[in-house]
Amino acid sequence: MRTRSFDALIAAAITVWCLVEVVAENLQRPWLAAALLAIAGCSLYWRRSYPIVVGLIVVGSGIAQAAAGISLHTAVAPVVGMFVASWSIGAYETRPRAVLGLTLLVCGTWVAMGVDVLRGTDHYGGTDVPWIGALIATPGVLGIAFGARTRSLQRAEARAAELELERREAVVTERARIARELHDVIAHSVSVMTVQAGAAEEMLKHDPARALEPIRAVQETGRQALVEMKRLVGILRAEDEEIGLAPQPGLADLDRLVRQVRDAGLPVEVQVEGEPRPLPLGVDLSAYRVVQEALTNALKHAGRASATVTIRYGQSDVTIDVADDGAGSVAKDGGHGLIGMRERIGVFGGTFAAGPRESGGFAVSARLPLEDGA
Repeated sequence: MRTRSFDALIAAAITVWCLVEVVAENLQRPWLAAALLAIAGCSLYWRRSYPIVVGLIVVGSGIAQAAAGISLHTAVAPVVGMFVASWSIGAYETRPRAVLGLTLLVCGTWVAMGVDVLRGTDHYGGTDVPWIGALIATPGVLGIAFGARTRSLQRAEARAAELELERREAVVTERARIARELHDVIAHSVSVMTVQAGAAEEMLKHDPARALEPIRAVQETGRQALVEMKRLVGILRAEDEEIGLAPQPGLADLDRLVRQVRDAGLPVEVQVEGEPRPLPLGVDLSAYRVVQEALTNALKHAGRASATVTIRYGQSDVTIDVADDGAGSVAKDGGHGLIGMRERIGVFGGTFAAGPRESGGFAVSARLPLEDGA
């Protein structure tokens, strides 16, 4: 809106200036001169949208005035209008079209000068023709340099906006995936609770002492289900699709994942530090997903390399480190996989880091707290 107002102001100012000069310079055939100059001046309003067309209108007006015997030798406003048209062609057209437009503008000016000479309206020296041509083209050349820089900045801004949109879409997609998986975890927990409760009911009839074991299992499973339910709240599901009741994978399934990656061509070594123990289902699933995504990235980007997976069981957390010694890395924008892993770990209040290693290769590290409700 501001650019349109600015262009309207320029067009109006040059048009009024031209009309004032028609009177002040006592131009021949004033009504025709005023009409031609007004058309040229008003056309500058569209200098951004149709730069070459505006340039042709401006130079065409000059040729028509020369053909009508109207001398503009002392008028300044038409020259300023020509400079504005020249700048606009350079700044707002692509480089090939700008060169074409400036060529037409300069050649049109020379034609008007030639008509002036043939009619005896004006006389030009031998150096005037190239000098005036260079003068008309100079704003356009500056406009080409400005336009190239502006378009480069616009492309960079557009790319940044595109990457931000992709990042947001990746976050939304990963949140939906996390929600689906947590939903499955909770559904599985409820199914286990139902089975254990049924078993406890039967045992109460025949052996009440043994019924304590399934009752405690129901209590523990219910507690874990409540923790996962807290994490699920606020995470929107992407679609209302059918939910399976099968349990999701966890670190206990790591051997199968490692075998698949090895079969795909990436040697993998697994190291476990600390005492392995059962983890909350959501944490277990997210730890597995981090290893899965990191190894997938290594397969895609590391080239001929090997990877090491380290699982550390602490008192209040579990840490996952996946490192490769390859020559590749993920995409410069971070990759959707890393965005997804960071979002997944953030759901549990954990920390996540990823980047190139000083010794070569790429490393992914995630820490997941084990406190209730974390």
